[in-house]
Amino acid sequence: MKIGMITQWFDPEPGPASLPGVYAREFVKQGHTVRVLTGFPNYPDGELYSGYSIKPRADEGGSPLEIRRVALYPSHNSSALGRALNYLSFGFSASVFGGRFLKDVDAIWVYNSPITVMLPMLWHSKFGKKPVFLHVQDLWPDSLLESGMISEGKINRIISSMVKALVRLMERKSSVIGVISESVESIILQRNPNVDSSKIVYVPNPTNEELFKPNTQDFESESSNENSVLEVMYAGAIGEVQGLTTLVQAAALLKHRTDIRFTIVGDGIRKQSLEQEARELGVSNITFTGRVPQHEVPKLIDRADIQIVSLASNKFLSYTTPSKIPTLLASGVPVLAQLEGDGASLLERSGAAIVVEPGNPVEFAEQLEYLADLEPWERKEMGDAGRKFYEEHLSASSAALKIINALTSKNRG
Repeated sequence: MKIGMITQWFDPEPGPASLPGVYAREFVKQGHTVRVLTGFPNYPDGELYSGYSIKPRADEGGSPLEIRRVALYPSHNSSALGRALNYLSFGFSASVFGGRFLKDVDAIWVYNSPITVMLPMLWHSKFGKKPVFLHVQDLWPDSLLESGMISEGKINRIISSMVKALVRLMERKSSVIGVISESVESIILQRNPNVDSSKIVYVPNPTNEELFKPNTQDFESESSNENSVLEVMYAGAIGEVQGLTTLVQAAALLKHRTDIRFTIVGDGIRKQSLEQEARELGVSNITFTGRVPQHEVPKLIDRADIQIVSLASNKFLSYTTPSKIPTLLASGVPVLAQLEGDGASLLERSGAAIVVEPGNPVEFAEQLEYLADLEPWERKEMGDAGRKFYEEHLSASSAALKIINALTSKNRG
């Protein structure tokens, strides 16, 4: 099959922006040819990557994986105007400068975030005449509201209504709608009753399996040092929605445990205030490393004994599955998580995690102590269970196969 892909984000961008690259490589691995229509890399800082210059379009690679990058306005800060220009410029450029790049593909996979991918999706699919797999990554306009790009007010209510109408149009013109969290299906059907439920499929995102895999170091040598300090690590964005104040407060409750240390890897708008909270609580068992390159993250995960997944209590967030979850399960590590909803359910089924309610530092500290006091082989069993769950339910091969099967059936139809 000749598969076209429309995504604002692509390699070498890290984190969730790397997912389209994971899918593209897996499609090729399964014998398909792929053409990717994307932007110039600028995520997560909103700065154009070294080695690139903005131009109307630039082609990379060759069959079976061809890439066309189109102009956009680089931005990824707190400015609503900057974000809007970033999203809109890609939508416009991918429609105009994409040219005939996707003309001969059999079907199109669309990474549905941001909402402005609607423009090239409709244009290159000829308003749905060509099969489209719309892979829903975020709920819109909810994402705009949660990010602060729009707030309360008459104008913003108009914008929200317009976005809802655009979402319904995208869903109507798609052959298949993929959701990465199971409860999103019911939300789509509630908001757009005209959608046929049979065209919604659950396809959770995988991770970059070339980077994230179980530690291959000898377990016996690792666990033989009884006097070693146990490292608890959070790696990821540090913003309001992560609810990391609970982690700092739990660390304060565990100051007496000199055998437990915390490491927070990453950056974000809440990093400085979290560091201040730690100082005010007299917490000296936390290290803030700042952001590190993505290729260094697997080594950090391997080094730590317990990984943290954290999201604040929020109805919108309960419908999401953080990209960190498949990454940690693929890495074969034990997890302590504070979150609700689909992500919590997934982790509980995996056998790799203990899940607590968000915002409860006492319960968080208690469960962390429980994990810390387990034998190393018991924590390893948790990690092994998570890796097995990933391979059976979340792998790139299974996700790509679901997408191909769904598109193939629509092509035949």
